[in-house]
Amino acid sequence: MRLIKLTFLMLGLLLQSACIDDNLRKIMDGKVKVALDPDIAAPVGQFNITIANLLRNDTLVIQDTTNGSLKIIYRDDSLIRQEVGDFLTIPSQPSSTTKAKVGKLNIDGFNIQQSLALSSILPNLDSVTRRALFLADSLGLQTPFPEVPMQNGGLHSLGAVGSFSSANFDAGTLQFNITNNWSTTIQTLVIDLQNPGNQSVGKIRVFNLAPNGSQSVNIDLAGKTLFSNLSFVIDSIFIPGGTQPVTVSLAQTIQLNVSGSGLRVNSAVAQIPGQNLGNDTSTVAFNMPNNEEIYEILLDSGSLDLNFSSSLQLGIACSLQIPGIRDLSGQSILRNFVIQAGPAGNLNIDLANKIIDLKLLSQGFNQLQILFSKAIQPSAGNVTIDQNDSIQFTYSLNNLKFNYVKGYFGQKDISSSPSAVDLDLATLKDLGGTFFLANPELKLKVQNSIGAPLNLDLNLSGRKAGQSPVFLNSPNRAIPHPTVLGSTATGEISYNRNNSSLPQLISMPPDSILAAGDIRLNPSGATDTNFITKNSFIQLGVEMEMPFELSASGVGFGDTLEFDGAVFESLKAATLVFKTVNGFPFDFNARFTFMDSTYAPLFSDSLSIMESAIIDADGVVIDTKSNISRFDMNEANLIPVRRAKYLAARLTMQTPQNGTRVVKLFSDYSIILKVGLEAKVDIQL
Repeated sequence: MRLIKLTFLMLGLLLQSACIDDNLRKIMDGKVKVALDPDIAAPVGQFNITIANLLRNDTLVIQDTTNGSLKIIYRDDSLIRQEVGDFLTIPSQPSSTTKAKVGKLNIDGFNIQQSLALSSILPNLDSVTRRALFLADSLGLQTPFPEVPMQNGGLHSLGAVGSFSSANFDAGTLQFNITNNWSTTIQTLVIDLQNPGNQSVGKIRVFNLAPNGSQSVNIDLAGKTLFSNLSFVIDSIFIPGGTQPVTVSLAQTIQLNVSGSGLRVNSAVAQIPGQNLGNDTSTVAFNMPNNEEIYEILLDSGSLDLNFSSSLQLGIACSLQIPGIRDLSGQSILRNFVIQAGPAGNLNIDLANKIIDLKLLSQGFNQLQILFSKAIQPSAGNVTIDQNDSIQFTYSLNNLKFNYVKGYFGQKDISSSPSAVDLDLATLKDLGGTFFLANPELKLKVQNSIGAPLNLDLNLSGRKAGQSPVFLNSPNRAIPHPTVLGSTATGEISYNRNNSSLPQLISMPPDSILAAGDIRLNPSGATDTNFITKNSFIQLGVEMEMPFELSASGVGFGDTLEFDGAVFESLKAATLVFKTVNGFPFDFNARFTFMDSTYAPLFSDSLSIMESAIIDADGVVIDTKSNISRFDMNEANLIPVRRAKYLAARLTMQTPQNGTRVVKLFSDYSIILKVGLEAKVDIQL
């Protein structure tokens, strides 16, 4: 009777604790079913321990409904996300200036007619000749024409040119036509054409000009300046005396006809006719921040801003055409405008819904051609012009917001900022010891609307205090990408024990996991046209699956109980008996330590209380394993223990083969543990 009381007293102290820790509570949280067992002395109690008891509070632990296996599942739909701006931006383009000289302008031709009477020349001749001519005129009879010896014929006005006040010519021809209406042959006539101030323009020489005959002399005006009011000097005139009677009259004339044609001026004060100034072609380099090669852009918004000015005192009708910018119907930009002299003007062209085609020129990318045609509007009167007058155009592309872009975006790396993977591995951490999850798998769920080849270097690292980080160590992986503009490619990238260090990373287990992705754009160079839309993105969601396929050692749990060693006062020896039916693929060891009031150890010992269940080649339990273990205490052990105030128990487990064998855990695994006591006592009657 006393033996039974001592048995229940000791097991009561051992099993009833007010300070059971969380791990032990997980195991002992089931109802204790007391059952007598004839196989052990003084049976005390029985515990049914299952994997579900051990892991039931972990929300990440999932039971596979098809086979009952256990695994940890973690999901994050947006682990890494890169927006379109991380891959490509289209900046406003710097302004470009085209300055074109007006150059040499055409002016209208002119014609001056002048009659030079003999009486106008007469005052300039010598006195003998004057009297002879006067006498022949006064007779009123036919008489031989008097001789006019070689001499100067004086200065005479030619008349005014109506088309200019002054002009410096780049090209042109002045034709001087002389018709002789005198009644005698003019043997020699030399005329010096002059601007005001006796500035010679050129000399006209005629010989043997018969009565009623005409001769023409041309003067090249290139490099010459003409003023409107022209005059001429008869440098030399010679008429030999006649032999036949003729009518001699001082009213007889020499007819002068002066005309200008093909007139092109360097500078002038003139009336300018309307004329085409030709076309200017400007090739604009489309600047990209990273030397991307752009073929085509559809803009949602933006503008072409054109500023223009002219130093020419004339209106200039302009036409601006950009073959490389067209609307959705295929019509290229064409704008007509007039540049007036004076303040600068501007033209703003809305580029919303316009396509910029940058592949039309020979380079095939990043080039845009702008065509200007210019025509001078006719002046209402004389204006001052100069060949150095110029027209200046300054244009820029601003506030460009694209709908889509096609081209080759270059080889570049896009790095994402590290983000924390909120994977709570508290269950694994609390177990302690060393374990190795043999078959975890991480799947990246890809959504990608960047139309370009991409490689991903997933920078996944696990970190734990006091240990070196463990990295994923996986080669770059190709990211699925769309081949049709506006579409989104989906796919999956898997990391496992065959292509990465994921098992080593998870098995730390880490205190924290950081994930980032270095994405290499066009890893093989220019192989195809890249494209991107304003809504393009790459999003990598993560699904991590960690089946409980593991090897483990040193994994365990423990507790410290209050204990009164006085229960051993009358005992000579005592034995705790453990009978187990183990359905776990683990070997279990236990270490018990008795401690005094200061927690100083008094006695401790270890024993193997469970051997692993029988497992097959895949690490799956196929049969339970039974075992009986004893914890013996002799009188020498009991003496110090009688001062004990605490009893600490630590149970550790490992997979077979000293913790190296990989096993699989299922939800129906369990252990049945029965406890009993054998003791020798001194009975004092």
